[in-house]
Order: sequence, then structure tokens, then C-alpha cells
Amino acid sequence: MSIDDQKKKFLNDYLKSATPDERKELNRLLKSRGEGSLNGLNMDVNSLARNMSRQINEQLGMADINIKKTARDLVVQLALQHKPDITQQELSAIVRQMVPEKKDNDISKKIPPDLMKSMIVQFVAYSTGSMPEKDTAQLPDGWAKKYWDAFSQDIRDLITMYLKNGIDNSNFWLAVDRLQNRR
Repeated sequence: MSIDDQKKKFLNDYLKSATPDERKELNRLLKSRGEGSLNGLNMDVNSLARNMSRQINEQLGMADINIKKTARDLVVQLALQHKPDITQQELSAIVRQMVPEKKDNDISKKIPPDLMKSMIVQFVAYSTGSMPEKDTAQLPDGWAKKYWDAFSQDIRDLITMYLKNGIDNSNFWLAVDRLQNRR
């Protein structure tokens, strides 16, 4: 690998993990040295976005864990202050009651609205028989069940109503938009 290739690899690796402020600072330093700017570099924007998204998700996940642990510790401390002779079983029951485990199986909240709408369009087109066979053949096995499982109960109810002719096409899509804007 040539020196230039090594420099580009090093710079691309740095840019993938750098924060926006760090990239601005590097750009400023390069300009001040007369090296030009980062605009001419071939950056993989999708990779940068994926990396940033992963970092944010990791940070939010850690914050959630820390909040739950702090809440549990506080409940235990208060319970012990109020009743020092509390049994472990009673203490566990109080903690479970006061700080329940989040069992949010509604994956639909984690799917971006545009992607969710696209999934609904495909599912409805398939269910009504209006999806071309070539499009159906390109979808992976079991996709319809996976989509159905990913839909919120409101979306499932709406699709069921639509498929049973309980709602017309325009009102169906208005209701889908309303549900999407509500989340």
C-alpha cells in the first residue's frame, strides 16, 4: 500500500469515528496549514451515518440501564429504611412493582415512519393481490408474517378493517398517516 493510500485509509478511519465537531476541527486545521479541506475526500456518508447511529443507540441504551439501576437502588434503600426487617422476597416484589421491567415488544416504534409506511403499502398490495408476482418473488420467505408482527395493534386493526371492506382506500391511508404522526 502506498503512502497516499495509507494516509487516505487513516483519514477515512478517523472520519468514521469522529464527531462532527472533531471533523470541523480537522477541517479548520487543514485549512490553516494550507492543506485544503475535507470536501475533496471520498467519504462514505452512509458508513458515517450508521456509525453515528450505533454510537447514539449505545449511549441511550446505557442511559436507560443506569436509570433503571438507580431507580431499583432507591426503592431498595427506601424499603429498607421503612421496614429494616423486610424479607428478600418482599423486597423483590416491591422492586418489581415500583420499577417494572420494560417489556416493549412494539417494534413498530423502532421502525422509521417512511419504512413503516412502505411496509404497509407492500403488505396491503400483497394481501389484495395487486402486488406483481415479480415483486412478490423478490421478497424473502416469511416476510408477510414478519411485517405483520412488526405492525402495531392499531395498524393491524386498520389493515384488517380495510381488507374486510370496512373502510375505503382514502380513509384507510388518512388513518395510517394519523397513526404514523401520533407515534
